Amino acid sequence: MLKQRIITALLLLPLAIALLFYPPLQWFAAILIPIFGLMAWEWSKLLETNTAIRSVFILIVLSVLGYFFYLLETKGFFTAPHIPADWFNKYPFKGLLVGLMSWGLAAVFVILYPKNTKVWTTGPWLRIAFGLVMLSVAWLAVVFIRSAQIIEHPFYGGWLLLLMFFIIWGADVGAYFAGKNFGKTKLAPVVSPNKTWEGVIGGVLFSVIAASALGFYIGLPLELKYFIPVVLILVLVSIIGDLFVSMLKRKSGVKDTSNILPGHGGLLDRLDSTLSVAPFFLVALLWLNGTL
Repeated sequence: MLKQRIITALLLLPLAIALLFYPPLQWFAAILIPIFGLMAWEWSKLLETNTAIRSVFILIVLSVLGYFFYLLETKGFFTAPHIPADWFNKYPFKGLLVGLMSWGLAAVFVILYPKNTKVWTTGPWLRIAFGLVMLSVAWLAVVFIRSAQIIEHPFYGGWLLLLMFFIIWGADVGAYFAGKNFGKTKLAPVVSPNKTWEGVIGGVLFSVIAASALGFYIGLPLELKYFIPVVLILVLVSIIGDLFVSMLKRKSGVKDTSNILPGHGGLLDRLDSTLSVAPFFLVALLWLNGTL
């Protein structure tokens, strides 16, 4: 399984790097829409409902993303990317606040599981709401991060996205090896039995090292006394994203959301942490030094 995962990752890495750095911003945003549509299809498998409602959910997600794309186009964002200082009062930028709040609520659900199982047996509507918000806000956040200083430095936003993925991947890799070799204390045994606190510690350490190395390489203007705490918070957010989707899969009796990535499962299985981290990463950049 590990060998298959490594082979798949190595094959996909050049495509991922090309997508992060080379398409113009407008094309980048457009390419992401079908990718997020695919994740919406995978999320629909967690709804425990009929095909008609699942199809409507996918169409709604694609429609919202298309509408956001249209708004950004009409506002001239792709020509002169700029996030206003009072972004929390501007639409669609203030959608980020909704996304942040949704992940706060998701953390509560993860902590309380399985005591809150009755919430998930009242129909697919709560899962539909979470999916719609989390997918659409993550799309917005990734597009905004990619737009960072794109006029002066066309590749800077790509490097920031790569830094975000280094934080997530570092946490995953560190947690896997630390948990496999030292894991004893279960983190959330009901939600994800294989995750341990020792794995969390290993993930945090490896993520900080990987992110600090890349941050130094790209010359990110952040002091370590700010950078390291932000990375720690983002690692915790990535764990929440992973556990929340794992909770939904456990509730739905789904092991993998699809099998399109050999050894990895589906896109949602690999990018669940990205959905949670992207909006927080963006807000951290805006708050720390106005990088965007």
